[in-house]
Amino acid sequence: MENFYTAYTKVVQNTTFYFVKKYITFPELKNVPGILESYGMHTDFNRACAIAAIYDKEIRENLFADLQNSDEQSARIIHMNITTGLSAAQ
Repeated sequence: MENFYTAYTKVVQNTTFYFVKKYITFPELKNVPGILESYGMHTDFNRACAIAAIYDKEIRENLFADLQNSDEQSARIIHMNITTGLSAAQ
């Protein structure tokens, strides 16, 4: 079992948010994708890492360095329609 991590940013209403994710992978199992173990989102990178339970300083530094060197840092937004006022009788 191994862990791997991803990080990206997204600007929402003129505020940059950091998104970090921690995955578990099993290299001995072929064609099995990583399993999301934890994730965090916050305007402070270190707080996002803490929410995602990423405490290792070296891992945090590497993720942040990758963010600084990456051209593609934004996430895709999926818009959801919010319905209100629906009753059980409808």
